[in-house]
Amino acid sequence: MNSIPEPFDRSLPSPLADLAALRSSGEDSVVATDRLSSRQRAMYVATELDENLATRIANDVDLRLVLLTGSAGGGKSALIRQLQRRLPPGTLTRVVEDATHADSPSEGQTDRLADILAGFEDGVPGAGDLTVMAANTGLLLELHREFRDRAREPLAEVVAYALHVLGVPGTRAVTPTRRAELSTAVLVVDLDQRPTSGGERRLLRSMLSALHPDSPDGVLAGAPRCQTCTVKAWCAPRTNVELLADSRIGEALDEAIEHVAMRRGRDVAPRQLWDSVDELALGGISTEGDPCDAVARIATDRNAGAVWAHLLPNGAFVHPQSAVTRELAELDPSYRASDEAHAIIASVGISPADDRRMLERLLGHGGSDVLHAVVTAASALEQGVAANAARGLVRAHWLVRLIPLGPVVPDEFKAAVAAQEEAEDRVIEVVCEGLVQAFGRKAERKSYLPTESLGESREARVLVQVELEDEVQLLDQYAQTLNPEGSAVVGRRPLTARLKIGKSTVDLDLPLYQLLQLAGDGSLPATVDIERFHALRYAAERVGRAASDDIDRPLLITDDTHGTAFLVSSQQRRGKQRLKIEKVA
Repeated sequence: MNSIPEPFDRSLPSPLADLAALRSSGEDSVVATDRLSSRQRAMYVATELDENLATRIANDVDLRLVLLTGSAGGGKSALIRQLQRRLPPGTLTRVVEDATHADSPSEGQTDRLADILAGFEDGVPGAGDLTVMAANTGLLLELHREFRDRAREPLAEVVAYALHVLGVPGTRAVTPTRRAELSTAVLVVDLDQRPTSGGERRLLRSMLSALHPDSPDGVLAGAPRCQTCTVKAWCAPRTNVELLADSRIGEALDEAIEHVAMRRGRDVAPRQLWDSVDELALGGISTEGDPCDAVARIATDRNAGAVWAHLLPNGAFVHPQSAVTRELAELDPSYRASDEAHAIIASVGISPADDRRMLERLLGHGGSDVLHAVVTAASALEQGVAANAARGLVRAHWLVRLIPLGPVVPDEFKAAVAAQEEAEDRVIEVVCEGLVQAFGRKAERKSYLPTESLGESREARVLVQVELEDEVQLLDQYAQTLNPEGSAVVGRRPLTARLKIGKSTVDLDLPLYQLLQLAGDGSLPATVDIERFHALRYAAERVGRAASDDIDRPLLITDDTHGTAFLVSSQQRRGKQRLKIEKVA
């Protein structure tokens, strides 16, 4: 009796297992000291940061310590390996990368780090002595405490200086003279400030290119098992990575990730990007055992509907798991009110053959190659076995940039983030109107803010007239960074606007700006939203209290119980100060 032939060569590695290994929970997510796996080398995508830092190290004769910091998964250890390859032998005296793998130093580790930094005991190390060290913020905080407890004050000052330029709250003693000395000898590079989206040369686009299964230098190392596979037409993940490597789809995803970053107020970390990219590529297919077996079962069952379900426009968008992918799913253009999306949804199902042709036209070709899993998924549309066909086709149109992403970041907010003057008037107008509508009151075309805390429950409130436009100022975040040298190396870009409201300084991110827009348009935010911009409420209260010191300013007394309001103003009449009280709408 003849045995059934295997659908692929099992002696070769599964490319789907390789994809699963990209996750933060996967085998290649943690860098072992002194060793990078071949996949980790492929996962590390060089950007302008690598070149900028190598150039700075090579040309700065005063530099003695380069401290790489940032969140886990930011690529600190891999960046060190790149530096070692880029710089001439002997440039780096010492390399310490394992400090980044702990939130607090052990006693032995503290001693070792003290030995490494010993040159800072009496000023700074001599010429030609250069250390590169990776450490997260938690470890630096503990290291500062350990050095203080051991009376190693000069070393504690080095760590205190690093924490200061990172903007970590707290008072840590560093004399002005010592700070000036360390500012030329120590370079702090915060990888959390590295832009990862928003352009072709940013990290995400390069990561997507590295996914192509036929690239021998990519994360799938050419996917040799795929060359032996007889069920590729049923393999949505293989087609997904080919789609992700397409420049049009890369642009669409980059725009969406950039929107996620703007909403967060910070760039998405590399490890989170890999988690999301991996999830998009696998499309929700089971990774238990040999993941290729899941594809083989789909092929055996001739289940075209499953191929459609796992294809890029569906998969992770329908059942998102990672944090970033959940945020991407919230931007789903198929749920946005747009003429383009409505037209597509209305047309789907009228002619299943047209639906099939639509998907094949949108996604069916990668370069000169037919993407066979797209053809299989398209057959599911024609057979009527494709779940949520209309929404999936809307997402397919978005992926190839035929329809726009639903939400749009206001141009004036983008300009405000970049501290461009042309945005100032519009942003200040939105902020002022939103603050008054959310926390104060308009009366007789004038703005009034409370004179006491909004957190206190009162039947009646006293508000004071303010000229908010004179109190709100857009600040230049680039000029105010505590770490200009390190920020220049990573290419830091603020993703929030920074405002001065009276005597308060407030970070204004995209969600808060949009809430203020809604408030200004008359749609008062829900209580949960108001709590989100506590800093703005506090700033409004401070402005109101400061204005109330002026006895000549008009007051507005509101009675929320009866829904009435009275305007109180001071007038000079016949040499006497008189109060005028009038009821207002």
